Amino acid sequence: MSQSKVQTWLKGRSGGFRKYLKNTSWLFLDRVVRLGAVLVTGIFVTRYLGPELFGELNYASALVGIFFALTSMGLDDILIRDLVRRPDRRDQLMGTAFSIKLGGAVVLFITVTILAFAKGLDSTKITMVLLVASAEFLKPFAIVEQYFYSQVKGRTAAKVNMVTVVLASLFRLGLIVVHAPLVWFASAYVVEMAIGSFGYLIVYRRQGATWKAWRYSKHTARYLLKQSWPLVIFGLALYVQAKVDQVMIGDILRKTIGGAASDAEVGQYSLALKMIESLGFVPGIVVASLAPAITRARKDDRKLYEERLVNQYRLMFILFLVVSVPLYFLAEPIMVFLYGEEFRKAGYLLSLFAIRLFFTNMGVAKSSFITNESMFKYALVTAVVGAVLNVSMNYLLIPTYQSIGAIWAMIGSFFVSIFLVDIFFKDARPNFRWMMYGIGTFWKIRNVS
Repeated sequence: MSQSKVQTWLKGRSGGFRKYLKNTSWLFLDRVVRLGAVLVTGIFVTRYLGPELFGELNYASALVGIFFALTSMGLDDILIRDLVRRPDRRDQLMGTAFSIKLGGAVVLFITVTILAFAKGLDSTKITMVLLVASAEFLKPFAIVEQYFYSQVKGRTAAKVNMVTVVLASLFRLGLIVVHAPLVWFASAYVVEMAIGSFGYLIVYRRQGATWKAWRYSKHTARYLLKQSWPLVIFGLALYVQAKVDQVMIGDILRKTIGGAASDAEVGQYSLALKMIESLGFVPGIVVASLAPAITRARKDDRKLYEERLVNQYRLMFILFLVVSVPLYFLAEPIMVFLYGEEFRKAGYLLSLFAIRLFFTNMGVAKSSFITNESMFKYALVTAVVGAVLNVSMNYLLIPTYQSIGAIWAMIGSFFVSIFLVDIFFKDARPNFRWMMYGIGTFWKIRNVS
């Protein structure tokens, strides 16, 4: 190959690398800005509402959140993949995915409405549930985000997301300034979704496309649903495991300690949960950055593949120690400083939630093994087992231990779904050994190139 051809090839490779690096950088910036805006706004909103009203708001959002998978319908990654493979079918794919998601939003709205009335909730909670659920009718327009990802235009999607979260944060802060009632904070979900959807449609139009060109296809719908239905079940199981605690704390304790006290308990728990979830993006970014190297090793060198998986588990355990140990001791004073004395219990709960980071980190790392081994049915089983176990343990522990019992139920379900289930599946047993070996030798972490 001549020198000029080599230079041309390197330039092309360098340009492609810069493109993907720039795309990833914008996505990271998006996450940081959104996290910062949510945390800052959350401080003022939480202080304004107090434990009881904050608990009512989060009960309503959690009840709807259990069914968020019905709006996503497991289509996001599938849509990105197919838009890359068949750009000529863009309008058909987008229109069909939009229709499926809109149908899912209808099912979600009907389901949570029936549940809200069946539970005998008061009028304020029912109104908030309906407001949060109605925001899901706007979410299908956000499929434009998947289009930009398929075009490696994360910068465009990130800008829309950052503008959305800033404007929504200003709206929530404005509600505090005018001393708005609780229900208006539930309407903030609708406002935020409307801003995001409208923003995506504007930038989509600027790309020379329009949502009016989208069209529905029965054949494409059958094709998409055939691939996505396991992901819908998987998503429902994950959302149950993530959201059901707040609902069950409110429902179970309302019968024993009264409505106001149970709402306050939900408020304390929800605040601690939001704080611990805000730390969850770090392992995800680390695993995403290591994914190409692990995938290449899986193809070329089995031993190197195993070493890299073990190394990843070591890194996840180190991240757990670095974050959770200080958090365990500092959580209470930090929460009191940020949110006030009335949220001291949330600080104690946050210190217990620090233990959850161990399971979160290892679960995120385990996704590399599941993806590379194509064990998606196994992942579905683990998610369902975790959700069922979490609900069952909540019924046993919440009546006696309240929100502390919910934390132990969550930890117990994670222990089973992330670790113990591996023992009963032949293909997953090697991963169980790699996880245990990585945790037991975390100090041996090294660069495996």
